[in-house]
Amino acid sequence: MVRAWYLEGDGLDNPRDEHQRLPPKFITLEDLYRKTGVEHHTLNVDTCETDGSLEKLKEEKGYKFEDFLETPSEANLVESYKEHLHEEEESRLVLEGCGYYDIRDNEEWIRVEVVPGDLIVVPSGCYHRFMLDHTNCFEAKLFFKNPHYKVFERPADNLACRQEYLKKLHNGEFEFQES
Repeated sequence: MVRAWYLEGDGLDNPRDEHQRLPPKFITLEDLYRKTGVEHHTLNVDTCETDGSLEKLKEEKGYKFEDFLETPSEANLVESYKEHLHEEEESRLVLEGCGYYDIRDNEEWIRVEVVPGDLIVVPSGCYHRFMLDHTNCFEAKLFFKNPHYKVFERPADNLACRQEYLKKLHNGEFEFQES
C-alpha cells in the first residue's frame, strides 16, 4: 500500500532515506490529490497487461507512447532528484523495486513511496523529483501523450503549464476519485 508523508527538512542529505518527521506526518491519497493534483492508481503488475486495466487507464488518459525504465545510473538519479516539472503529466507504473516521488506542496515536500503496482500521475506544471530507496533496484513503465517529453528545472514559474497548474490548485479543481 502506498504511503505518503511530509518530509523532515528538504531531503537533500541522504535522499534515499525516508526523512519522516518525528512524529511522522502522513497524508492520505485524497489529501495528496487535493493539495497537489497527484493521482495514484493501483494495478496488478502480473495481470494488468492482459486484464484490460492498464489499457483502460491508458485510453482514459490519452497515452499513446510508452517507455521502459530500468534502474537508473547514479548520474541519471542525480538529475531526476533535481526539482523540475514537465509540460505534460508524468505517469509511471512501478514494476519492480521501490522509489520516492517528492512533490512540492508550497514550501514543503510530500514524499510518496512507490512500489510494484503503483501508478503515479504527476500533473503538468507540478514541481517534483524522484529518487530510489536503498535497494537501488527499480523497473517501471512510463506513459506519455506526446513523444517529446521535456524536463524544466526550477525555477520554471513562467511556463504556461505552471501557471495553469497553479490556477487549477487555486480554483480547487482537483477532486478525488477512488481508483
